Amino acid sequence: MKSTGKPGGDRIFVIDIRQRPSEDTKTEGDHSILADLGKWRAQIRQDYQDLFQPPTGVPPPGEDDFRILTDPTAKVPHHQPYGMMPAEREEFEDQIKKLLANGWITDSHSRYAAPVIFVKKPNGTLHMCVNYRGLNKITVKDRYPLPYIDDLLVKLHGGRIFTKLDIASDYHQVRIHPDDCHKMAFIAPEGFYE
Repeated sequence: MKSTGKPGGDRIFVIDIRQRPSEDTKTEGDHSILADLGKWRAQIRQDYQDLFQPPTGVPPPGEDDFRILTDPTAKVPHHQPYGMMPAEREEFEDQIKKLLANGWITDSHSRYAAPVIFVKKPNGTLHMCVNYRGLNKITVKDRYPLPYIDDLLVKLHGGRIFTKLDIASDYHQVRIHPDDCHKMAFIAPEGFYE
């Protein structure tokens, strides 16, 4: 939890409901508020415990399935896989097993193919990424008005408690329209998936 605001003025509390507040964030006036927030956080976690479980499977099909509209006259991007070091191959195999087991990917025979790359995280582990730059180049760009910051601030006026959720594996919770799944194909020396 973070507390912000001017001395003697209103305070705004930003709460991460996954963690307990640390002792260094507490001030004398915060103890009663923290006790109430702790109860509120526990109640939220209990009421919505299904939201805190690791995602499995794919969402049911619906009208909001994500569409990838591409330029029909553009050349289909198909790239050769990048080479992998032994540690990358091992990580790739582990991640592919999990993705296949959860039903998030399948084997592919698509004309599209994006190469897999690995990025080292600060803690030293490897993060698998797919280089979709070729697909991005031929994707038809969406056009919509962006909200003005002033309008957003007006909507937040009067708010005192704000929550934040860190959604784990959020991309696995967005269902791709069946007609566009083949465009998300990715290739590696160990296999071809979508």
